[in-house]
Amino acid sequence: MQTRRSLILSKTSRRGFTLIELLVVISIIATLMALILPAIQQAREAGRRTQCLNNLKNVTLAAISFAEAHRGTLPASGTYGGVASGPATGRDQIFASHSWVVDLLPYLDAVAVYEQWNFGLGFADTSGPNPGMATKNFAVLSCPNDETSLGKDGGLSYVANCGVGDTTIDLSLAIAGGTGPAAPASSSAYGHSFAIEPLAWDGGTALSARNVGLTQDTGLFWPTILCDTAVSASPAVPAPSSNTKNSSVNIGRIYDGAGNTIMFTENVHGGVDSVTGLRTWANPSLRSCGFFYPVTPAASGMTMAGLTGYGSSTLGSPYINRQKNATDGNAPFPNSRHIGIVVTSFADGTARTLNDSIDASIYTRLITPSGARIRDFNGGFEEEPLSGTEF
Repeated sequence: MQTRRSLILSKTSRRGFTLIELLVVISIIATLMALILPAIQQAREAGRRTQCLNNLKNVTLAAISFAEAHRGTLPASGTYGGVASGPATGRDQIFASHSWVVDLLPYLDAVAVYEQWNFGLGFADTSGPNPGMATKNFAVLSCPNDETSLGKDGGLSYVANCGVGDTTIDLSLAIAGGTGPAAPASSSAYGHSFAIEPLAWDGGTALSARNVGLTQDTGLFWPTILCDTAVSASPAVPAPSSNTKNSSVNIGRIYDGAGNTIMFTENVHGGVDSVTGLRTWANPSLRSCGFFYPVTPAASGMTMAGLTGYGSSTLGSPYINRQKNATDGNAPFPNSRHIGIVVTSFADGTARTLNDSIDASIYTRLITPSGARIRDFNGGFEEEPLSGTEF
């Protein structure tokens, strides 16, 4: 009887937490969560950044492997095929064939897709297999922070260094976004190519052999344009075929140093055709697969010394992360979702991050592979050589 009474007493003496105790426990949990969550987020971001660096490094090593198999020459930034509109003419029409990504597919463990690609058709030409191939997803081409690319068909987060050029940039705009061939109507229809850029670095004729060569020295990747017909302009624009074929840089001949020359960078707005809206890594348009530094031609001659001679661009600021909220397919500059940085690779095969507060003149010198080469005229073209401690 005594035992039962004690049990009853012990049961009735039990009570729950008071309101104050519950509030104390909740506040402790909230404090711990406030301390732990930022650390978890930082760890996740560090992991995504590491994955992005690994992806870009693999893309860069694929480009170097391509160059080793092609006498040191990097792939074209984009290839524009040529066709004849009649039996008695040369190749007077062009079509948007493919980007540098297609050329690197065998080195990115995608031989099956490469071998099914029809190089005689455009990337968006529905008469062949290309559109279906060009929307395959490859994880190595996407940054984990790029929501518009990660896990998406045809996703592309990485773009090639296409140097310096005039603000008229997009050849694909003039030829129906890759859906079929068309005849370039003017010199501007060729878009971004050293062979037709109206940049008179020495103050003379913009399209002289020397100025064309100087413009070529500002970029690592250049397009191949297989058109044999000159465009009527003043001054006349020569046919680009003979000048642009295999015109990207030889990685063994980078005057400014391979470790001081950007090869690829992120752009969260890449991989989109601004004409058709198609998301694909195969579009050769600079807006989709490349980045550049836009300039306005100066009447008295250009210069690469610092920023003197550079003009403003209607596209907005070309510097790192200045256009991260722009529209996909319309901002061919380095843009990243990593806070304060952009993941970048260099021509020596390394990958690293660049701060978006980097000095503008240092950034422009990192773009040019041969901007510091000594010239045979006093035009102020030569850049100051970079030191590894400057960036």
